[in-house]
Amino acid sequence: MGLLRLFSTGLIATSVAVFLPAGAAQAQEAPSDHDEIVHVLNRITFGPRPGDVDMVEKMGLHNYIEQQLHPELIDDSEVESEVAQFELLEMSPAELSKLFYEDTKRFIAKQKELAANGQAPAQAQDQPAMQMQNQNQPGQEQTGSPQLPGNIMNQINQANQWRSVAVIGQLEQAKLVRDINSNRQLQEVLVDFWSNHFNIDMKKGPCRVYKVIDDRDVIRPHIWGKFRDLLEASAKSPAMLHYLDNAGNTVQHLVSPQEQQRQAMFLKNMLGTAAPATDPTAQNETFQPKMEGGINENYAREIMELHTLGVDGGYTQQDVQEVARCFTGWTINRLTGEFIFRPHMHDNGAKVVLGHQIPAGGGIQDGETVLDILCSEPACAHFISKEMCQRFVSDDPPPALVDRIATVFQGSGGDLRAVTEAILTSPEFLSPSTFGNKIKSPLEFAVSAVRASQSTIIPKQRPPFDKLVPTMEGAAVMGRTNAADRISRAKRQSLNWHILELGEPLFACTPPTGYKEVSKIWVNPGALIERLNFALALTQQRLSDIRFDPQTILAGTDLDKPDDILNRCVNVFLQDKITDSTRNVLMKTALPAEGTSQTVDPAKLIALIIGSPEFQRK
Repeated sequence: MGLLRLFSTGLIATSVAVFLPAGAAQAQEAPSDHDEIVHVLNRITFGPRPGDVDMVEKMGLHNYIEQQLHPELIDDSEVESEVAQFELLEMSPAELSKLFYEDTKRFIAKQKELAANGQAPAQAQDQPAMQMQNQNQPGQEQTGSPQLPGNIMNQINQANQWRSVAVIGQLEQAKLVRDINSNRQLQEVLVDFWSNHFNIDMKKGPCRVYKVIDDRDVIRPHIWGKFRDLLEASAKSPAMLHYLDNAGNTVQHLVSPQEQQRQAMFLKNMLGTAAPATDPTAQNETFQPKMEGGINENYAREIMELHTLGVDGGYTQQDVQEVARCFTGWTINRLTGEFIFRPHMHDNGAKVVLGHQIPAGGGIQDGETVLDILCSEPACAHFISKEMCQRFVSDDPPPALVDRIATVFQGSGGDLRAVTEAILTSPEFLSPSTFGNKIKSPLEFAVSAVRASQSTIIPKQRPPFDKLVPTMEGAAVMGRTNAADRISRAKRQSLNWHILELGEPLFACTPPTGYKEVSKIWVNPGALIERLNFALALTQQRLSDIRFDPQTILAGTDLDKPDDILNRCVNVFLQDKITDSTRNVLMKTALPAEGTSQTVDPAKLIALIIGSPEFQRK
């Protein structure tokens, strides 16, 4: 508490600078090559590591940007080997789909067991966490990674049973490994951008397993190609089809007794239950033909409002209805976990989308035509260009820049590599007015602190925690309160959990808007205190999967000279960009008074620097 009190009377008093434009926080000077390099590293990477600035100076800033624009030429095999340890992420769509239905079947069986014993049914969000709650024996201490109670083999069996929940934890951990360690930093920044643009909440049903497919087979392979291809891959993504409900978007259609029987058999085989009021073992004549289905406009609205045209993109409610009709029958094969078009669920009538006539009888081509129409609209080029400029240039990018980038988008047929290059080579991107004018998101803040401090992330923890932790964290992300409480009570939490507590749970943003690109939303006095709490946890080695050693930063520094220690830390974490007010606070709160025999506490000093207003900016 003492350090927090010092912070609240010191750095918090100067944190108003975070809310001001960069020019108001510190006097603007003509930028040096060093300043430009620091700016670029703050924008196209997850923060510079010690030595990165020197490395870019030697190879040249232009060459570095070009290298990052072509990640296929950068060796990242070491990181990919680390990620390959997450075995659930290597599964095929069919295997991942099976995981979800196995867990659902287990949950239904548990509900039946509770009902048979006269017990109240468990809430879905608390199962399986209720089977993994704290049962430590009296006097048993919680240390290290979050531990599950009871017999260790029982714990492992429980974790293995709920593997579709563990998928969440593994995907989040793999993302952090890449963000921290990948040499292809711009690629990871863009993966984060596009995953957020096409947001999918893993908490929604099978999205927790389908998001693996979306990340691996939709986002990553398409961020350097044509936007049209990325949009189509997203439209056919099982995760997106379920998240925005297009999997159930069908024209009303007649379901035969034979089809009803097949559906009932599927439910019994996959979930251990039959459809209501049906018996899958009955003969066909027990089923009566019936009408099923109906139009769902959710995806049709969001593909225009959030994915392509923007809320002011010129479409009408009639366009929403027509686009929904075009995408009827685009659904998921629950056995294979892949996209499938079902012709009998499709509305084959004529349609009109944004003034374009779509003739009757088009089948799956109706949806493809909609994708072509949306990508050719000037509003799409402008909307995508503005969002990308918001990520890389400023929260309110210059209209002239957005217009130029939109021209590149249209002229290149939506070539995303060309669009990215145009932004990163624009005068506006390298203008001194953009330096430090954006605020780091919780993800960017936490990962940049790990990178700057040369801390190392442990990809997978020692057995049995390699099984237990992803399951527990996945359960907590899904809102299972027992799991969240158990993690919170542990002495050490993972980097992933700290980012969640900072307000940005990975792959778990509930609204389809994703996290906003306007970075000021992340900053308020309470958030700054939480960021300092993270800095303290990092430097006091209270993160379960991060190894921090201040000696890697202070190597070669005279530890008997407080000013030298301060200067070294300011150089490493802030690239020597520090205001007088922040320096004064650090000298008063983290350095010993002159004439005393006290020494500098490096962990305390580094925590305060990470919590400073300057480190919040990028």
